[in-house]
Amino acid sequence: MIYCAPTWQHRPIVSSVPLTYCQAMQVIHDVVRPVGRTTTVGLESSAGLALAEPVIAAEPYPRFDNSAVDGYAVGFAEDSAAGSRLKLKGIASAGGGLAAPIERGHAVRILTGAPTPPHAFGIAMQEDVELSDGTVVLRQEIRQHDFIRRQGAEFDAGTELAGIGTVIGPGVAAQLAFVGMIEPSVFLAPRVTVIATGDELVDPSTIPTESQIRDTNSRMLGFQVASVTRTLPNAVRVADTRALLRAAAQKAAAESDLILISGGASVGDRDYVASVIADLGVVHFHGVSIRPGKPTLFGCIGACTVFGLPGNPASAFVCFEIFVLEALRRLAGWATPEIHWTKAQVAFAHRASGREDFVRVCWRDGALVEAGEQGSFGINSLAKADALVRLPADRDTLAGEICPVYWLK
Repeated sequence: MIYCAPTWQHRPIVSSVPLTYCQAMQVIHDVVRPVGRTTTVGLESSAGLALAEPVIAAEPYPRFDNSAVDGYAVGFAEDSAAGSRLKLKGIASAGGGLAAPIERGHAVRILTGAPTPPHAFGIAMQEDVELSDGTVVLRQEIRQHDFIRRQGAEFDAGTELAGIGTVIGPGVAAQLAFVGMIEPSVFLAPRVTVIATGDELVDPSTIPTESQIRDTNSRMLGFQVASVTRTLPNAVRVADTRALLRAAAQKAAAESDLILISGGASVGDRDYVASVIADLGVVHFHGVSIRPGKPTLFGCIGACTVFGLPGNPASAFVCFEIFVLEALRRLAGWATPEIHWTKAQVAFAHRASGREDFVRVCWRDGALVEAGEQGSFGINSLAKADALVRLPADRDTLAGEICPVYWLK
């Protein structure tokens, strides 16, 4: 239930029967390809972007044998026994250059990260040593190579540290800094436009009349997009007319790699998204057997990917997470764009609806519980939710069952 292997060949034909979630995801897999535009950026500006070139180690790591602790190094097995009394001679510190070989009957003070003297036998932690008038007395035996980080222990020169499509986070930034790649080649983030439709929508800064509502979806979807692109998308608001939507979609397609249309995706009198996308491009699917989000549409206008999302905030939120997020990551060149489903126990019962349910849940007192109102109009649950739980269409779910979970935070 967590994921589905490809079992059918996609054709851009809209079926009268809604697709399953797995089928819809397979269509997205088949259609969406990376935008492929690249640039070089400073390492400090690369967070969240995907590498367009591999990171290859020019040197081994560690670069040289060095101490893992503050302690005392000995040079010979004969000097490593517990109770050995050794003359203290010299100090090796990080960045202090290479120390001379250790003489028989001697120990060298060594600090963490310092290169070990040539042919060092091992190192005693300072906690395991007594000092008396320039003499080092070992409390415990030193075994060969104790607390010595060996050159190349983690990787050798020529090792590929990160491949094309790897997203740059703190760990990858460390790899880039180590190899001196201070201006990596990266895939440019996709250009995104969010189109919010509805005569009733007004800007959040406006006081709505009795029949109006503030436009929440533009901001919400914008923040969801920015989780990948690191910048807010272009936002457009249009009234419920086919001509205005068509003009907005046509303009956005010329300027964007991805369009998200909020509202107008169903089959009502003023739901024009499907006909507009079919007119300008191709509709790959319209309708998925899920709750919330059944009217979800996926298509293309030329090279631009388009999603028609339900206008209710919870539906738009969920459909972004389970459909759009992966497509956006694919456009951005991510090597592993898939959202990650794990397994966890739910603390609530749920009646099957005939569609797969994606329930907004939060983690409370060691259990997953519903995050408040589950209606498609809900907003508070979006702020509270820690995860989405995927529940089957054809059977009830009992409290205590182990279910697929996608963590949002």
